[in-house]
Amino acid sequence: MEDRAGRVPAEPIEQMVLAQIHAALMSPEMVQSVWDVAREKYPALTEPEVVLPLRQMGQVWTQLFPAERQRIVQLLIERVTLREEGIEITWRESGWHALAGEMRPGTIGAELLELEQQENGMEVVA
Repeated sequence: MEDRAGRVPAEPIEQMVLAQIHAALMSPEMVQSVWDVAREKYPALTEPEVVLPLRQMGQVWTQLFPAERQRIVQLLIERVTLREEGIEITWRESGWHALAGEMRPGTIGAELLELEQQENGMEVVA
């Protein structure tokens, strides 16, 4: 049986994966589902402490250092499957919770996000 996919360059797939993560961060439904689970796992968190940083990360996604985007990809994605109609991403639910936890006020993730926004001249929403 012939392998129809053959060899596929990694860069276009990586760009599609990065675009999907960016779209997920910008999706109100995805952010809401992360908040729904985060409030069960971290009862002390408030909705703005989870939702606002995720939205902010979506806004600065393209300006993040490649190494930071790669770290987030590894945190959020369990598997990428190439299909004829495109790619299929299997998300790590625990990765979304970990990312939300990293963005809590007073954590290094929240501080780095704020610094990144200031360097890019973006208004910081607190």
